Amino acid sequence: PSFGFLFDIDGVLVRGKTPIPAAKTAFRKLVNSQGQFLVPVVFVTNAGNCLRQKKADQLSHLLGVPISQDQVMMSHSPLRMFKRYHEKCVLVSGQGPLLDIAQDLGFCQPITIDTLREKRPLLDAVDHDRRPSVLVSADFCFKPLSVVLFGEPVRWETSLQLIIDVLLTSGYPGNPYEQENYPHIPVLACNMDLMWVAEAQSPRFGHGTFMVCLENIYKKITGKDLKYEALMGKPSRLTYQYAEHLIRAQALQRSWEQPIQTLYAVG
Repeated sequence: PSFGFLFDIDGVLVRGKTPIPAAKTAFRKLVNSQGQFLVPVVFVTNAGNCLRQKKADQLSHLLGVPISQDQVMMSHSPLRMFKRYHEKCVLVSGQGPLLDIAQDLGFCQPITIDTLREKRPLLDAVDHDRRPSVLVSADFCFKPLSVVLFGEPVRWETSLQLIIDVLLTSGYPGNPYEQENYPHIPVLACNMDLMWVAEAQSPRFGHGTFMVCLENIYKKITGKDLKYEALMGKPSRLTYQYAEHLIRAQALQRSWEQPIQTLYAVG
């Protein structure tokens, strides 16, 4: 084959956990009798709350065709290329198995928002029920040198507060703010979707909405723009370059000799 497919998932193949009927019919035309794809196919999703294998298993079940993790590209997959950050201590935000995701991508010293709030309990003060009744001094020597936003978190107020703390203290949360430290430590963000489609009749807030909140809070406090070291997820150029790499890897694995000349992005 001289072409490949890049498939979006949410709102295109499924709505929530319900497959769109025409999608299952279409995929039967893309595989042979042994269940092998006739052309290279990559699923490009802006989801970032699980490992590739889990998403591949979900898709295999929903679409009725065998799909491997090498055919799945999460919003955070291009972070594998950012090796200069892998050895550094990074604060990661999102939901799902964050440490597993970060380590699978190559990060050696990830710290979650939950770990940070446990070690610095005075920083998370919005929810009165979560304020500590007894203060315990924690030996916490990690200094986050960058911030990685995998996707929308569950407790936005906690994540917004602690990320701002890290940015305005150059990685020393708990210290007084130092607004002269600009530009701030690097921020890498996955999935810029303002909204996304689920089972509800109207679109739901996506990670892009969380980023809008973070950007505006930072600017209100400092008067300066929050800068991103990298933005990935559809429709970024970086994401499609990495997807092309995965398509060509599939063709090479199957010993397809004709060069891939066209990619059809279905979304």
